[in-house]
Amino acid sequence: MAVPTSPGPPPGAAAVVGSLVAEIDAELDRLVATIGDRIRAEIPDFRRLPHDTLAGAIRGNVTRALTALRDVRAPTDAELEQAAAIGRERAEQGLTVDAVLHAYRITITAVWSRFGELARERGADVGSVLAFSETLWLWADAVMDIVGTAHREVELEQAREEQQRRDAFVLALLTGTLDPAELRLQSATFGLDADRRYIPFRARSSGGAPLPRRTAVALAGDEGLVTGLDRDFAGIAARPPAARQGVVCGLAAPARLESLPAAFASASRALQTAVAFGQEGALTLADLSIRPAILADEALGDAFVARYLEPLEALGRLGAELETTLRTWFDQEMRVEETARALHVHSNTLRHRLRRFEEATGATLRDPRHLVELWWALEHRRLAS
Repeated sequence: MAVPTSPGPPPGAAAVVGSLVAEIDAELDRLVATIGDRIRAEIPDFRRLPHDTLAGAIRGNVTRALTALRDVRAPTDAELEQAAAIGRERAEQGLTVDAVLHAYRITITAVWSRFGELARERGADVGSVLAFSETLWLWADAVMDIVGTAHREVELEQAREEQQRRDAFVLALLTGTLDPAELRLQSATFGLDADRRYIPFRARSSGGAPLPRRTAVALAGDEGLVTGLDRDFAGIAARPPAARQGVVCGLAAPARLESLPAAFASASRALQTAVAFGQEGALTLADLSIRPAILADEALGDAFVARYLEPLEALGRLGAELETTLRTWFDQEMRVEETARALHVHSNTLRHRLRRFEEATGATLRDPRHLVELWWALEHRRLAS
């Protein structure tokens, strides 16, 4: 990275600064101990590091800073790479970037404070003090920037790896590829209660656009888990996911962890059926009536079409009119007045059309069996079209 440089110290300043830096270097052990005590006092995260580890890190940082200050220069590429290595190491140790940068500020402030004390005691001129100050803070800015960047890169990589592990677990949980011991161990790792029942779900955008991950996470809720699966999102929730506009979500009954694969298969079937029939919302197989069977059993659907709809084709335009009438009649819950209004015909005209259907097919619309089979035939043909 490009490091800003100063126009250079005034004549003689480098010698004064170098002399004062040598004095700080001579008392390095005491300065390192002081900095370490303050870091531990102000930043609880650093208390997890062994004293020797923290002291060694502080010593390295201060030594590199003093080397640059002695020459009144910016950090070298090698020094910046050492700083980046420290940033990566701290991230791997679980220390936050804020904690790491706070520790650097404590270190730099301690070096500056000690230099100021010595400068006053030795009567250093203003130019020398300014040269030291400018060099110190330019050095600190460059180092802290590279430390923060390296730390965040590790954090992002760790987050990606954690997400990959979580996704793999959710997929294994829903597909049943974990043995009982592994299931119990990994469920605890990812915050699941092995004795609790969870609701499996599979969701997709109803409009064809990709479903945003944040929407899928909201469906799972605070105690659930979710992962991408093909063009869908699949997961488990502690509570039934709420219906959301523009989302179709297949659900199953709550199940214990070891029973989730079978329940998830039911949720996937509910989603497949809902999508096929243009449904939207959070739906179980029971919510979809006999539509899952209509979707799955094409041979039976073809048989019902042959029984109830193909005879109408011989009637030409009237047959098409009768099929439209029957669809509207079912859509209006078989209520004559509402269906007649929807079709803009008189109720007697509607009754006549229904009788013509019965005459053409030999079916009776008072027989529940015939009604179910006719509706099946109409829905099967709707899917085919």
